[in-house]
Amino acid sequence: MKTETRLLSASVVLTSSLMLGACASMGGAGQSASKPLEVGGSQRGELTSTSPRNAKDGSHYERFSVALDAGQVVRFALSGALTGVLSLENGEGDFLGASAGMAGGDISLSQRAEEAGTYVLSVSGQDHRSFGPFRVDARAMTVRNSGALAVGDEVFGWLEGAPNIYTLEVTETGLYQIVQRSAEMDSLLKVSGNGVDLQDDDSAGNLDAQVAAFLEPGSYRVEAGWAMSSERGSYTLTVTSQPLPTDVDLTMGGELPHGDTINGYLAGSPLEYQLVLSEAASVTLTMSSSSLDAYLEINGEAVSFSDDDSGGGSSGLDARISTFLGAGTYTVRASQVGGQSGLFTLSTVVESQNLQERLQGLTSLRPGADHSSRLTSTQDEYKLTIPRTGTYAIEMSSGELDAFLELYGEGVTLSDDDSGSQNVDARITAELPAGDYLLVARTYSRSGSGDYRLTVTRQ
Repeated sequence: MKTETRLLSASVVLTSSLMLGACASMGGAGQSASKPLEVGGSQRGELTSTSPRNAKDGSHYERFSVALDAGQVVRFALSGALTGVLSLENGEGDFLGASAGMAGGDISLSQRAEEAGTYVLSVSGQDHRSFGPFRVDARAMTVRNSGALAVGDEVFGWLEGAPNIYTLEVTETGLYQIVQRSAEMDSLLKVSGNGVDLQDDDSAGNLDAQVAAFLEPGSYRVEAGWAMSSERGSYTLTVTSQPLPTDVDLTMGGELPHGDTINGYLAGSPLEYQLVLSEAASVTLTMSSSSLDAYLEINGEAVSFSDDDSGGGSSGLDARISTFLGAGTYTVRASQVGGQSGLFTLSTVVESQNLQERLQGLTSLRPGADHSSRLTSTQDEYKLTIPRTGTYAIEMSSGELDAFLELYGEGVTLSDDDSGSQNVDARITAELPAGDYLLVARTYSRSGSGDYRLTVTRQ
């Protein structure tokens, strides 16, 4: 989508450049024929079949002369029935820019005058079939490219050469939403400070950026920039706050209590928690919500798992990760699919269990094994016996599943998704001491059923 939008913008700019060149070469279409447009005012017009025509593509146009002061930033906006394009040139006929708004959206063009003079604004049809009445407005903008931000602010900024930096002072704990919008560029917004380090590109729709986060009192750095190559143009920056639910106690980060359930609130940005295990244990994390499509991740100690919908729930969108973990500290990340806001619960069940207890009653595998089975549950577990220290390869192959392998032993925690021989097969290759291991065979998403094959070979 970004590429398509960029190509469209480039096409608009090129078309506008050609249009202006053609207009300049046509008798009676120069600056002397332009209608006056005052900053702070508006003009009405209409493109008809009798309007001047661009010889390059057949589109029609009307031109307006605008007197601008040096350093003045003006926003031109087009409204009305006409599906059109705005473009601007200086008094020497040099092309300065064109609107990138699309049909049905905001058609506007902002420009900073490098020097005082009379500029020419053209209102053109997007093609030779574009006709209709229109209104064009010119408004001088008060530019704020730095300084303090407060809740309720709507700042108009101008980017040229470097990102603009603001400071947001938060006095009350709460949920805050910062949005950067622009009709002229692909916005990139960054917010950092007090342990927060977030950035966003397109979450506010189209090419607009949004950071929504739970913020504690303190000072935060807000950086407004662009996502692609260095650009110039205008944007608006808004800061709003959302009230926190008062009927539940919220835990928005920190260490997860074992055997308990906490409440959290997502407002766009993920929340992170820590799971601390003093010994190996079976762990089940369940994230449930009536308003969110829950998504869970756990990372740490050479482990990286994620899940979307394995938790079921009334909506079928709850997330669940159930696995065996070694001692250590893990980061649990709670987020959602789709960008909604709302309450969720996160329960943590930890059952201390040594490896030998976990291995009791499981199907045994040894090097040289060639074992076929069908996955019908969340995961299959095996007891893998390594008779002597060496390098071993364990592979899970399937034509029906996105295979995923986990291996646990004394001081060993390994996993793999797609390192196998074919496409989405899984393969773990490692130096393993002699002993017994827990081998887990599952799918990457922890959902789905299908046939698979396990092989264990000594390298």
